[in-house]
Amino acid sequence: MKSNISKKDIESGKNIIELLQQKNPKLLPHQLKEIISGYKKFSVSLEKFGIWISPKARSKKFRQKYSKVILLFSGVTAGGKDAIREEIETLAPNLFKKTVTSTSRPPREGEIEGKDYFFFESSKLFRLSIKNQEFLEYIKRGEHFYGLPKKSLDEALTSDSPVVYSQIEMSGWSKTEKYLNTISQSQTLILKVFVLPDMNFSDYQKWLTEKRTNEDIDIRLAKTGWEIKKAPKKADFIVTNRIREDKKFLNLTAKAIINQIAEFLDHPSFPTFPPEFTINEKLKKSKDTEAILSFHNSI
Repeated sequence: MKSNISKKDIESGKNIIELLQQKNPKLLPHQLKEIISGYKKFSVSLEKFGIWISPKARSKKFRQKYSKVILLFSGVTAGGKDAIREEIETLAPNLFKKTVTSTSRPPREGEIEGKDYFFFESSKLFRLSIKNQEFLEYIKRGEHFYGLPKKSLDEALTSDSPVVYSQIEMSGWSKTEKYLNTISQSQTLILKVFVLPDMNFSDYQKWLTEKRTNEDIDIRLAKTGWEIKKAPKKADFIVTNRIREDKKFLNLTAKAIINQIAEFLDHPSFPTFPPEFTINEKLKKSKDTEAILSFHNSI
């Protein structure tokens, strides 16, 4: 994997990984704050399962209603981003218009041009598009390039779907947001979400090694360290994904994300889901993070 962040960022990521290896916290904001102070500003609530809210998400901008939400969705490798998206699509089909990624690899059986990917005939043509600044982000894995073309966002924004979903590396957020601000109307909200797995760092490192056997794990970990370091500054929400065989936690997390998006949309037919657990009145107004998380884990 060729990283799309600078050597300086890679080095800062390595430093974070060393601290995570030493302290082995759970990859949750209230434990990560001992290493990265920005996480201390994120809070949980009883009703919003798996969602941690940043100070930015409490600002005036987030108390307005919008006609469209652009969801920039990122997270650490193998943290469960695809599983969450697929669960949301199961719960609310056609809710999202998903941006389509480009690749220089040939189509696999069953893949459709313009739906699964925009396929380039060669890496040379892909590199030419990069040179022509047609991409908001790109990365090289093995012999092939992958990236998000500007035209994909342009097409998604013209759809009738109230939410545009773009799974994009955090390193591409700033450029994407800048681009969107030049083409989007004031009634569009850009929402940045970062996913962390609910597990100790040592367990995550083992999990990553098992899931990414074809990648340079040291480079991948360094990039992950940089992402974990930058997430509290860049993300509006942190989502903690409880990776379990029992899919009920995945279901609750997906519903909480849909409900959260609904708060920002002026869209009467947008689906919402009532809580599937009895709200503990003693905890409802509590700021005791451990107690709230314990309650969520007991559901």
